Amino acid sequence: MTVFGTPESRAAAEQQVLLDVNPVTGIATVTLNRPEKHNALTVPMRARLAKLLWQLNEQPAIRVILIRGEGKSLSSGAEINEDWGQRAPGKKRYTLTDATRYGSDMTWGRQGFAQALTRSDKITIIQIQGYCVALSYFTLATKCDLVVVSEDAKLGALEGRFLGPAGAVSSIHLNRILGLRRARRLGYTADPMSGEQALAGGLATLCVPPDRLEAETLRLAHEVAAQPAASLRYIKLRVRVGEALLGASVPTMTGLLFSHFLRPGEDELSFWKKVRQGGVSSALKEDKSRREEVAGAERGAGA
Repeated sequence: MTVFGTPESRAAAEQQVLLDVNPVTGIATVTLNRPEKHNALTVPMRARLAKLLWQLNEQPAIRVILIRGEGKSLSSGAEINEDWGQRAPGKKRYTLTDATRYGSDMTWGRQGFAQALTRSDKITIIQIQGYCVALSYFTLATKCDLVVVSEDAKLGALEGRFLGPAGAVSSIHLNRILGLRRARRLGYTADPMSGEQALAGGLATLCVPPDRLEAETLRLAHEVAAQPAASLRYIKLRVRVGEALLGASVPTMTGLLFSHFLRPGEDELSFWKKVRQGGVSSALKEDKSRREEVAGAERGAGA
């Protein structure tokens, strides 16, 4: 299978996803270490995360896996610049062959670590500060066993502003956790949740002040890890059996990717063009300004 990513991102991945194992406490800590980019996940980072999760699953001494992000945010989602860079120069649209290759690569790169999380025998805990949006929202926050958030965190499908709400309203995990109506409202509006809203909506286990986030997450991790290993394995097994009833098939997810890549909307084409011209930050600012102008014009027309 083709290894997705750039030579630079593949070389950097080992230092961008760090592992610290403490066999005495039974806690393994996985740290996303790309703070200068709000821990945006390159495909090699996602592949390394999956590899580490599978390796930890084979270590009997480990009972809890704690996932955290260095810096201001847990993760801003996928590395958009890298994803864009895989399209051949001059190619404006994907063919079915392109979509098949891209869908396969991204299903592995994006879903590989999500599958490693949902199939893990360990209790998984995630610590969220700052942004936890897009990919990290769908495939980390919704699939860990326990979620500890800072009060000022921002969680959600912010990419729905320019990519459309499909994933944000069709995700089985989101519909199950948040409820169908809440998941759709957040998906259609692309509004972020605060930590307190995530707690009220059922996504978070604990919501704490920013200065207490690390301490409270560690306290919870130690509390869980102190339980008998056999009991934790048995409980997690029963949880996984229940989750299996709500699973989604890889062909279904790949089909959604195909429909997305082959039928881009005008807003999305404009967004990606701006990414190429001025980078992601510039494109996001322009998109926000455009949306505000359109909304203002619509309000004026309706007045």
